[in-house]
Amino acid sequence: MVRIGPLQLTETWMYALVGGLLALPFTAVEVWQSPENITLGAVVVGSAFAGYLVKRRDGNSTATGLRAALIGGIPALWALKELFWTIKTIPNPPWFQTVSVAIALAFGGLVLVVVAVSGALAGRFGGWLAERRDSDGVANPRSGP
Repeated sequence: MVRIGPLQLTETWMYALVGGLLALPFTAVEVWQSPENITLGAVVVGSAFAGYLVKRRDGNSTATGLRAALIGGIPALWALKELFWTIKTIPNPPWFQTVSVAIALAFGGLVLVVVAVSGALAGRFGGWLAERRDSDGVANPRSGP
């Protein structure tokens, strides 16, 4: 456990912050350039890196990857800004605007689910890589063929 001022961070959160903050600027630039075409490649790499690091300390790589993805994928929600602006500017009846806002919020939830699942899978992959390697960087002979 690491103490930063009044906060106490577990290794899972510490490595999730490392992986998420690694991915955050790349995701922000990607969303800024084209909010319609987000690939989340940096989120996957950051989550895999966080999962690898925490698994070397016998931590939970899946949870760490998920947390890193949520940290690094926050800018993906900026794409909703355009959607809300469009809903506000198109003249429609109030009930239709209400339904449109609900659909936009559901879309935001779907984006978070996709980011979280991709991060969890990438974290698990990073953990698998850590299990296949010893601390000296040589493949583990007991890990199978």
